[in-house]
Amino acid sequence: MTPNNATPMAQTPTQRLAAAAAGFTADNLPPDTLESAKDYLLDHIAVSLYGMQQPWSGFVADMVAADGGAAQASVYGRGLRVPASAAALVNGTAAHGFELDDWHAGSLSHLGAAVIPAVLAIAERDRLHGRDVLAAIVAGYEVMARAGMSVAPGVIMRGYHPTGTHGPIGAAAGVGNLLRVAPKVMTAALGIGASCAAGLMEFSQDEEGTMVKRVHAGRAAQAGVVAIDLALRGLTAPRASLDGKYGYAKVFSDAPNPDALTRGLGEDFEIRRNNVKPYACCGMLHAPMDAVEDIMRTHQIALADIDDVVIGGSRAVVEQHASTAPESVMAAQYSMPYAAAVALLGRSLDPRMFDEGSFRDAQVLGLARRIRLEIDPEIEAVFPGKLAGAARIRLKDGRQYEARVIDARGTTDNPFGRDGIIAKARALCDGLLRPAAIDELIERVFGFERATDAGTLAQFLDQCVAPIRITGLR
Repeated sequence: MTPNNATPMAQTPTQRLAAAAAGFTADNLPPDTLESAKDYLLDHIAVSLYGMQQPWSGFVADMVAADGGAAQASVYGRGLRVPASAAALVNGTAAHGFELDDWHAGSLSHLGAAVIPAVLAIAERDRLHGRDVLAAIVAGYEVMARAGMSVAPGVIMRGYHPTGTHGPIGAAAGVGNLLRVAPKVMTAALGIGASCAAGLMEFSQDEEGTMVKRVHAGRAAQAGVVAIDLALRGLTAPRASLDGKYGYAKVFSDAPNPDALTRGLGEDFEIRRNNVKPYACCGMLHAPMDAVEDIMRTHQIALADIDDVVIGGSRAVVEQHASTAPESVMAAQYSMPYAAAVALLGRSLDPRMFDEGSFRDAQVLGLARRIRLEIDPEIEAVFPGKLAGAARIRLKDGRQYEARVIDARGTTDNPFGRDGIIAKARALCDGLLRPAAIDELIERVFGFERATDAGTLAQFLDQCVAPIRITGLR
């Protein structure tokens, strides 16, 4: 209690962000942000069902099934109910399981894969309203993006995986908003989440040991649930966990930007700057892929006529995405030369080009080995706010063509729109859900503000998806 003659301590940026996140409701948020939350919810469910088929998702699902515990929340499409934190772990892993999940350029992270599984798990556990879930998604995206912008791009250049580091903070914010926690509790939860920040970029350097990257999002979602649970029980964390002397911004970046935590807070929303992936690979690779496809399509180039291909990108692309001989699905999805080779073939939209059956393809690898990367100063100058890219293709007869793409397909300034998101969801769910069930899924999501029990969405998936039994590569 502050003495009568004492000056109250000024709120830290962490506290101001926490208070804002705690106070967002469906009634006071701009309607367009809630509509965006529906778009990303549909995209999340579709990419998660696709990712749930992958071996790494199977490993995590098998582990939580073996652990058992209270049947609180559903693992998407597996006919399995587990403790809420465990459901968040599996579903977050699946959401990030095939590099198709939404992403935010300014924070260099995947907001939906960390935030939505945590929010949906608690909503199912406590039988909460769909309208409140949508507001919680907006809150979680806002906090995770702002935490990320306070450390980007330094966080990734220091070797941390941003989704794993910002994710626990955003997931905690989403769950805290959903449960209507007080600002003091939210401040503690964000601090607990910040202390759970983890995830190393070394997976981008190892051709085989790459599966762990998928779990970074799952662990982030799980940590968000745990952070709120502990904060509600009274566990405290520093008032300046994100902005303090040894807070998140200053620890995870050589050039911290703590102003990003509160600049324009409540006036604009980062969910408006989120992006949807058309291609099953790292978002940094999309603009160069677009550039390659633009050149190939515009000039009707045959593969046999190509002499040389150069990709221009940011320093992060050149240093962390240069592999020409991937030895795993993840390595292919993080390889700029491999992704550019897929684009040369005109197959960018086919996620199967990055799966276990394709990344060893001799034609694709042969093309990848011929692709060179170079840092483009103009592209580096707009990074990370814009993940731009360029391509230069020289033909054997000496002709040369160039293209530069600042805004890749699916990004804020070159958006899919709702129709594009629905088309993507239909394509990913084809073969997993019956056509009528896909229609119902879309209807449920876009009417989610009327769902009195948000948990019925995950339970619906169990009714219409044959339980997935993949247990991995053994």
